[in-house]
Amino acid sequence: MTDLKKWLWGSLSIPFLFLVWIAIASRYPDLIFPGPIIVIKEFSVQLASAEFYDHVGISLYRLGIGFSIAAVSAFIVGTLAGLSRPFRLFLSPIVSFFQATPPMAWAPLFILLLDLGNAPMIAVIVMAAFFPILVNVIQGMELIKQSHIRAALSFGANRFQLARYVYLPEVMPSAFSGVIVGFGIAWRSLVAAEMIGGDAGIGWLISTSGQMANSSLVMVGIITIGLMALFFELVLLQPLKKRFASWAPRS
Repeated sequence: MTDLKKWLWGSLSIPFLFLVWIAIASRYPDLIFPGPIIVIKEFSVQLASAEFYDHVGISLYRLGIGFSIAAVSAFIVGTLAGLSRPFRLFLSPIVSFFQATPPMAWAPLFILLLDLGNAPMIAVIVMAAFFPILVNVIQGMELIKQSHIRAALSFGANRFQLARYVYLPEVMPSAFSGVIVGFGIAWRSLVAAEMIGGDAGIGWLISTSGQMANSSLVMVGIITIGLMALFFELVLLQPLKKRFASWAPRS
């Protein structure tokens, strides 16, 4: 299927969602579930408000810091676990425990330990993104063929060259799959954490708007979350995925 056909099929989802939205909104008062026109008007008001951009910027700041910490640390720990079987066995029950624990379960504890502000929100993001990336990095390390390592060593490759030309290219496709999964979990966890104990951010904006029965602003916040996730996927994650997928080992 060509890129144009993929784009055309994907674009059909937009009018479909609008029709579903209109159908649902017609069954409820505007105060409870506003229709597209009301929400678009509210969106235009928010786009002219500096406070709206402040909330978006705070959420992006938290996401950027937390996800960077999670990705770098998970890649380092995962690489070490892939190189050392005892360390990998040591990590196995720890990873299983934290993988089974929803990141949001830790939010109240982080708020108690770190107080309100950026710190507990960043901690939730790190908890949400670290383990999916870690698991995929370890899997990528385990899939590296020993024949490739032996071939590189036979050509006189040193440790740096071995890491640069064998380990890194072959582990990146798996690692980046973890990045995509971890990013989605981190983004959802951040918004949920801001709704529970945040003092600012998109999640906080949605929560406070719901408490004030401002359903149109709640819808604006929800749509903003979705549009930002779509932007990250199309502009950042998918191009990087194509870039790193080309490094995947081929027989």
